[in-house]
Amino acid sequence: MAPVFPLHSNARHPHVAFDKGKCTRALGGKLRTRTLHNERVTFTENLREYCLNTTIHGLKYIGTVSLTLCERAYFFLTFLVVTACSIYFISKVYIKWQSSPIIIGLNPIATHIKNIPFPAVTICNMNQVRREAAERIEEHTLEQTVLQSICSIDGDFNVTQYEGKWSAVKKLLLSATQPCSGMLKACRYAKQPEKCSEIFQSVFTDEGLCCTFNTLDTVYMFRNATAPNIFPTEVSSGSGRFRPILWTPEQGYAEHPSNTTYPRVIAGTGVTMGLAMVLDANVSDYFCSSTSSTGFKIIFHSPTETPKITDYAQYIPVGSENRIIITPKINDAADQIRKVAQSQRQCVFASEANLSYYSVYSRNNCELECEAQLILENCGCVLYYLPKLYEDTKICSRANARCYEQIRSSIAFTANTSLSCTCLPGCFEISYIPDVTTAELQVGKFGIRENLLDDVKDEQYAKKNLALVYVFVKDTYYRSFTKGELVGFTDFLSNVGGLLGLFLGFSIISLIEVIYFVTLRPYCAKRKQHRTNIKDHNAEASKLTAARNDLLWFGSKPHTTTVQFLGRSNDHDYGNEYHLQAGRNAMVKEYATKLKHLVHSRLQQANGWLRNTFRSRRNHLGRGFGQESTGSRSYPFYD
Repeated sequence: MAPVFPLHSNARHPHVAFDKGKCTRALGGKLRTRTLHNERVTFTENLREYCLNTTIHGLKYIGTVSLTLCERAYFFLTFLVVTACSIYFISKVYIKWQSSPIIIGLNPIATHIKNIPFPAVTICNMNQVRREAAERIEEHTLEQTVLQSICSIDGDFNVTQYEGKWSAVKKLLLSATQPCSGMLKACRYAKQPEKCSEIFQSVFTDEGLCCTFNTLDTVYMFRNATAPNIFPTEVSSGSGRFRPILWTPEQGYAEHPSNTTYPRVIAGTGVTMGLAMVLDANVSDYFCSSTSSTGFKIIFHSPTETPKITDYAQYIPVGSENRIIITPKINDAADQIRKVAQSQRQCVFASEANLSYYSVYSRNNCELECEAQLILENCGCVLYYLPKLYEDTKICSRANARCYEQIRSSIAFTANTSLSCTCLPGCFEISYIPDVTTAELQVGKFGIRENLLDDVKDEQYAKKNLALVYVFVKDTYYRSFTKGELVGFTDFLSNVGGLLGLFLGFSIISLIEVIYFVTLRPYCAKRKQHRTNIKDHNAEASKLTAARNDLLWFGSKPHTTTVQFLGRSNDHDYGNEYHLQAGRNAMVKEYATKLKHLVHSRLQQANGWLRNTFRSRRNHLGRGFGQESTGSRSYPFYD
């Protein structure tokens, strides 16, 4: 059998001349040059590719190399001008968004009166102290000092005896002023006659002791139920057959209201469904008054507020019949404006309120707390009708009048900046606008349909002391004033997107392209080039190793040498062995040819070496004998 010798796949021609040092330097320099070239991804190339591929209009002309420099400069300047115009208009939109983000408009959905509470009605007799009680007070006593403070009477003050205790002031107010049972003679609500003592309760105001209807209970109105409040517990009659429930302007009723709960809802429209009452001023018992006339002061306010009678109440003269039409004014706000700053939306939500005395925020409650705090800090006392957090808080007397009057004047003077109460309105508030019509009251001259005056027989007493009042609404639905976003974030984004699209053709995809070409693409290109450089380096190193092997071994050295005998094997198919044998014969021919060239080359090298060696040796021996060449000498052996 003839042996078959497999050839190595990385065989090199052995006769190629090879310089080891030059080869190493050449390959190393070529490798370093290629590595530096592959790693260099310039900013200009990246910018040109972005300009050619971006969706922003005009940039592809700047990056097109085929255009002339003037054409590219023209598009570049145009792009700058258009960009400046878009920035200018976007800044206008941003300023509008920041400066006036709120708009007030009528709510398209009207509010039914069943969801609106009847207004809290507070009534005060203009007489602050009954003459009978005032005449019983002795001079130079504590009661006289308190009386002077209530009636604002100047005179000698017994400061040594006045301790300013709330209990002493409250006791005098309850004993010296007209009680609600004496002022309210008859009451009716929603066609249903009511006991006035069950639907009205006493309250301390800046006019003294007054009577209020449909106000929030003390449990829900104040944060600390044990702190001194404006409702005297001795005469409070809010309990009984009526049960208090919670109502706030923002959340509404905490539970479904009924005929036995308060604050009461508006029962219906018209004078018969409202509140009717007969008031008695008892003019003959007047001792001091805050006005120059006789009668009553009435004010309509939210059930969660403490009213300011002296400054904002309306007059109800004696001997008159009064019809007061109430128009609820509802202010609410969209939930989207919660993220807008208070200074811009100009209102306060309930969750943002930070009152210490009242549980429900309103501008009126905030101003009362602020006024009490300023007077307490500057004068060391508090007026009896203002919020007091502690029982031992000193109540101001007439001796402190100069101090607290100056504080109150500074608060009322809007131009003053040293002492002021900056209280924003609530985002959800309700107020009531009255429309009063008055007629002369006639009793006993002719038959009347009003049964509240059935017990009144004295015409002269009625003209001098009584007043008949009706409070009602005339509409079933009322629209609220809603604060909403004038320019919301979605509108602002739409305006900006429209301007960018109009001027530049810019979109969100364009922004993503910018981010990609600035960050992701350079990073990915660098990693790709790094992998390519490593691959090229490994390939060049393999070539260098193979070249060194050729230099050392004059050709490729087979890894393994195996001898296989030609012939048919019993373990393989005949067809497969035939193709294998043909391949082996080709390998033998190729290897024989290469071996022939290798032997021939080595023989030529050996022949040349021998020729040079013998020539050198012959010349050396001739010089060694020291003979002059007189003739031709022959050396048969060397020849």
